[in-house]
Amino acid sequence: MKRMRYSLRTTLTLSYLLIVLAVIGLSGLAANTYVKGQFKNYVVQRQEKQTTELINLILRQYLADGALDPTSLEHAGMGALEWGMVIRVADDRDELVWSATDHNAGLCEAMMSNMQRNMQSYYADWEGAYQETLHPLMDGDTRIGTLTVGTIGPFYFNDEELLFLRAFNRMFLLMGLLSLLLAATLGAFMSFRISTPLHRTARRALDLAEGRYPEKLADTSSTTEIQQLMGAINQLAEALEGKEKLRKQLTQDVAHELRTPLTSVQGHMEAMIDGIWPMDVGRLSSCHEEVLRIQKLVGSLEDLSGIENGNLLLHKKEFDLSQLVLGILANHERDLLDKRIQVDYVPETTLFFGDPDKMGQVFHNLLSNAVKYSRDGGSVRIRMERDSGNLWIRIRDTGIGIAAEDLPLIFERFYRVDKSRNHSTGGIGVGLTITKSIVEAHGGNIQASSILGQGTEIAIRLPL
Repeated sequence: MKRMRYSLRTTLTLSYLLIVLAVIGLSGLAANTYVKGQFKNYVVQRQEKQTTELINLILRQYLADGALDPTSLEHAGMGALEWGMVIRVADDRDELVWSATDHNAGLCEAMMSNMQRNMQSYYADWEGAYQETLHPLMDGDTRIGTLTVGTIGPFYFNDEELLFLRAFNRMFLLMGLLSLLLAATLGAFMSFRISTPLHRTARRALDLAEGRYPEKLADTSSTTEIQQLMGAINQLAEALEGKEKLRKQLTQDVAHELRTPLTSVQGHMEAMIDGIWPMDVGRLSSCHEEVLRIQKLVGSLEDLSGIENGNLLLHKKEFDLSQLVLGILANHERDLLDKRIQVDYVPETTLFFGDPDKMGQVFHNLLSNAVKYSRDGGSVRIRMERDSGNLWIRIRDTGIGIAAEDLPLIFERFYRVDKSRNHSTGGIGVGLTITKSIVEAHGGNIQASSILGQGTEIAIRLPL
């Protein structure tokens, strides 16, 4: 079964509406229940108070007339009818003195019927009925009669009270409708504010997937997470664009690196086949050197491919890094002497648990770069220091340095500061990439700092 999908704008708007509906529904239910309960208590207390006032009125008339006078009781009884009470008064011998039903039965019946309709219109399941309560009329300790009060029970609302309750419900319903309208407006506005930059970000991501690198996304969102997402997409675009440039540069570099020796070998072979040059040791040695150059290039590419595919295997053991460095320096002794480069290094026993062959490759790459990029009469300084469970290795030269815009990219594969592809200043740009991978495989990290025209320092941190 295919799941239905909704846009973020629709989802946010519906979420706002559902939240408001839930809040209004729960608030309305709670408020209505509370108001009904409080109003019911108020009506019950009102009825009790009216009954007490009626009893006091009858007693005052009794004291003024000296007896239960029907004329005075008629005045009190008609007032009670206005309150929704049908009364009947008997004397101390339980003989009827005055009754509202005898006085005006039609009015009493109409009033009771109207009250029942009112209650049934407000309470659909209301099951109240007419009921009577007896109240003794006491003059001190002497009973002078009995008051019978008939009402719609257990409680009732008069017309004014029903008008108030209905107005309250209409007001709450109106507030609910206005809240829904406001929620829909705010939901649409907020969803537009959120979804618009997300749509732009999604389109930018699709452009990146198709290899297009448009302009940066404008940071127009006030939402922190969306700002972070847009920033990440912009960084991704820059990184992918840089990788694409490196890939294209790699194609050019590899083509150039292969074309030069192949052209040389082809020219030598054709000249020897045509008999222009004799097939002697010198000519064959020249061809052999060009073949070795091709083999070295292919070997570098294979090394990089193995590292990137996670095939870098370490054969760790404890060894002395200082002796390893001395051996690497000995291998570069001729180049150091040719350029009159002074080496500032005081070897001290530095035991390290790692792969000596891979670490030898690290020092070889770094020292080769230091020699290649150093001027005649320059210097190379090597330091090893322990610090809080880490071993710091720093190699500093006084060479030509690296420009600030190139410095963040020197560990990228196939990146070369020298775009001329001069063999005297480097290979195809994988040496530092391999170096970084070996250091990270040992749990460390590598970083570079440089000042153009003054030199470069490579710092390696290795955990002990």
